[in-house]
Amino acid sequence: MTFVLDAATTVNVRSDGRYQVAVDERFWNGDHAFGGWTAAVTVAAWQAEQACRGELVTQNIQFHAAIKGPEVIVETTLVERRRSVDFWHVAVLASSREHRVLAAATLVAGQRRDSEIGFERRSPSYRPQKDSFRLQRQPVSPSWFDHYEIYLAKGRPFAVNESPHSVTYVRESDGRALDAKALTAMLDTPMPRTFFCGERLPFSSTVAMSTHIYASDAELATAGDGFITLDVDCQTIRHGFLNQECRAYRDDGLLLAVSYQTGFYREEPPSHA
Repeated sequence: MTFVLDAATTVNVRSDGRYQVAVDERFWNGDHAFGGWTAAVTVAAWQAEQACRGELVTQNIQFHAAIKGPEVIVETTLVERRRSVDFWHVAVLASSREHRVLAAATLVAGQRRDSEIGFERRSPSYRPQKDSFRLQRQPVSPSWFDHYEIYLAKGRPFAVNESPHSVTYVRESDGRALDAKALTAMLDTPMPRTFFCGERLPFSSTVAMSTHIYASDAELATAGDGFITLDVDCQTIRHGFLNQECRAYRDDGLLLAVSYQTGFYREEPPSHA
């Protein structure tokens, strides 16, 4: 069985370190590609490299422009190889003659090892998934929403909350098991923090997203196709920019990853009758 995410992130080799990827409209965010899909594509291109080794540790991606064309070109470069850590640069380019850079990512891959030194902060307590509210796709929802089962355990979107803090349970709806590629996409599923600050829906877009994976590939695999918990908070929304911080936990409370986003938002003036 080919899962939807894998089909949508298939990379076709064009030359060494250069791939062609079809932009799958099942992962569109309105009239352009979902940022989580773009993040997953950079991971897929890195994994396709013969020189790929180790496990994904961090991904820092900047979104330069909306991806709207039918396909993109992805270029991978091994920037630095050390004993147990590799640094890669992955660029997503428009397929037009100008090859405009639409997104650029730095990936760090490393060899994880056991250590006698360790510390693990306990995850907070949450409302159980079975008692949470299932978020269903609405006419204004992006198409990628159909690919995920999402339950809201805390926070009320499109309302003024005490803070923009929310908690969701999420998994892929076709039963695909969790791995690093899937996790980089899931970490972009939470709503922008501005959605929890008022009744209006301001336009917002991610400028940069940094994902740090602390679970090994084996620990991610033990999550299977079950729900993971996304605890999303915000430190500031100011001057047209917003902060978003997301912690991802396995169902037993193990911290899988932490991501940080900076986005911009634009408030539309209130309409007058």
